Amino acid sequence: MENKIKVMGVYFIIVFITVSLGLTFFEYLNYKKISKIDYSYVWPPNFQYVFNPDTNIFNGISGTSHFTINSFGYRGDMIEDHEDEYRILILGGSTSECLYLDDKETWPYLLMGALGETVEGKKVITMNIGKSGHGLRNNLLALKYLPDYYEPDLIIILTGANDVLFRLSRKSAWQPFNESEFDRTESYTFSLTPEYSWKSTIVYNIYKSIEFKFKGVIPQDGIGKTLVENRLKRQTAENWVYEIPDLTFALEDYERILERVIVLSKEKNSSLMFLTQHYLYKENMTEEEDANLWMTYDFGDTYYSTEIMIYSLEEFNKKLLNVCEKNEEIFCIDLEAKVPKTSDYMYDDMHFNENGARFVAEEISSFMKENIPEFQLIFNYTR
Repeated sequence: MENKIKVMGVYFIIVFITVSLGLTFFEYLNYKKISKIDYSYVWPPNFQYVFNPDTNIFNGISGTSHFTINSFGYRGDMIEDHEDEYRILILGGSTSECLYLDDKETWPYLLMGALGETVEGKKVITMNIGKSGHGLRNNLLALKYLPDYYEPDLIIILTGANDVLFRLSRKSAWQPFNESEFDRTESYTFSLTPEYSWKSTIVYNIYKSIEFKFKGVIPQDGIGKTLVENRLKRQTAENWVYEIPDLTFALEDYERILERVIVLSKEKNSSLMFLTQHYLYKENMTEEEDANLWMTYDFGDTYYSTEIMIYSLEEFNKKLLNVCEKNEEIFCIDLEAKVPKTSDYMYDDMHFNENGARFVAEEISSFMKENIPEFQLIFNYTR
């Protein structure tokens, strides 16, 4: 028995040393990789994933979808010579990201095709760095630490959904955004940053993955099983909130961040366009439409009624439109008022299917051809 314990002890020491050396080696490679990074990237350069969305789950999406981030860290065609290009930077959450749509089916890519080129013959390039879960706070930070070589001529931000969900899910624990306390290495905003810290280590990232799993945070899968599970959770939920929330402080914070984004866009010498947040929620939804919903929860077991979701999103959209009215130099499209509230355009609460992406691209391109000088055949500088 004593010998067996000694053998087990030796075996444990050997395994421990082997694992430690392995982690040290891979951590060194991780450090070398990070040390070569010059900028903060929302998406890691050269990231690729292939989705095969089930047509029974994703109404209006068919075929294999390729999700490709190029070597410059955004989804879209490569930029080359700025003198020959009109560059549009797309920011936002999952409704800008268009995760389950093929690279060439997203509304940012279709917008590029719909515009073609400026009246002076510059090729339009869209640079999409929208990402699931990102709210206006993340968009501000992404813009603040944007790689220098992006040099966008126009910045388009579709915002509101995740800001509403962040407020509703945090409830009394919600806190206003403090830009001065931000640490890039601790932020969900960036996948890669130039700074190496303990939160950049492999061990920490393994720990976070385990933590998310225990918290019930399920990553989106290639087929759509996650969406089915989330829809079912809502359909069988017992805890519902029907009381209208007090959004006063969240709306004040939202306005402050919007104004800060406007300042940053000016510092980048870029024009700015905001899009209000569209959604499927409406009165007298059909059973099929209601069964497609899942985003009305607090990331736990409590769900908010459709009425509360409509009220909250409307309040945030109103705040955005008010900011646009006060800042005449920026552009604004009330997308929520334009996108039809049917499953013909969205496969769930607010994510576009192929038809919805085409609709949005056409709406934005039409607006730009009427209001932005670079796309008007006869310049009209009065707005």
